Amino acid sequence: MGDSVFSKPIDIKAINFVTNKYQQKLLVDVAWIHEMPSFRKTTEPYTLNFYDVTLITGGTGSFWLDEKHYELKPQQILFTTPGQVRRWYTENLEGICLFFPASFFLKEFNDPLLLHRFNYFHTKIGPENLVLDQDQNRALVSKLSTMQHEIAHLRTDSQDVLLAKVYDALLYINRIYTKQFGQVQEKTQYAKISKFRHLLDRQFHRYHKVAEYASMLALTPGHLNVLCNAQLGCSASTLIKIRLFTEAKRQLIHSNVSIEELSEVLGFTNTSYFCRAFKHELGCTPLQYRKTAKLSKLYEQKR
Repeated sequence: MGDSVFSKPIDIKAINFVTNKYQQKLLVDVAWIHEMPSFRKTTEPYTLNFYDVTLITGGTGSFWLDEKHYELKPQQILFTTPGQVRRWYTENLEGICLFFPASFFLKEFNDPLLLHRFNYFHTKIGPENLVLDQDQNRALVSKLSTMQHEIAHLRTDSQDVLLAKVYDALLYINRIYTKQFGQVQEKTQYAKISKFRHLLDRQFHRYHKVAEYASMLALTPGHLNVLCNAQLGCSASTLIKIRLFTEAKRQLIHSNVSIEELSEVLGFTNTSYFCRAFKHELGCTPLQYRKTAKLSKLYEQKR
């Protein structure tokens, strides 16, 4: 998720990670939902500036994440990448959360794309939820409980211990996710592709052409497309469109920004061109998409 001011609707509350909750600065936390009075279990849209893995242990209702919504059920994991817009439609939610900012890993691994390698984060292809069986659920709860115990009894090396435990848990989840859904996430094994994804997340609203990104990477457009097809399974132009229209859908659903303003924010030369491009990709106009999404949310509120 990029740092652009356009990465979330202007009127949506952003929740920041708090590092000073314990006796030492900590870049990770694990807690049960009922232990967190500040947990936002609301139908009002909001975003997180950190990664969140929530294991549902009880309750009913639904969860919106950008343009997708998921029916809640026990033993279900919900994944949130920074910047995604969340809404909860539930009154009896129970679960345990693992959450951390990107800097938790980046300080030690020095790899800006490490979290992209987990199939369930930053995915535009696979689902952002996963249902575990009983054994998997027990194993994950056990892993999270050991992290909670470490946090409750912090020592000088706890940050390193937690780093290892969190990484182990994320890998454990990734194996289950990949077994269920396959290798759905785009692989970012090579430097040029990593840099392209990094640039795209930050510049998608400004640059729409493969040639522009290729120039920044000192590549020809053809070479960039070859690399994308070989390593990600789709062309560079497809990735640009996915990022651009994911943002468009996010804004249409969760903000009241006008179509004209959204067109300008996303870097289109005029509104009519934006509407044509949107309809070509989504099969409906931006206004039609917004109306359908608003009706879906209204239905969820009345359930």
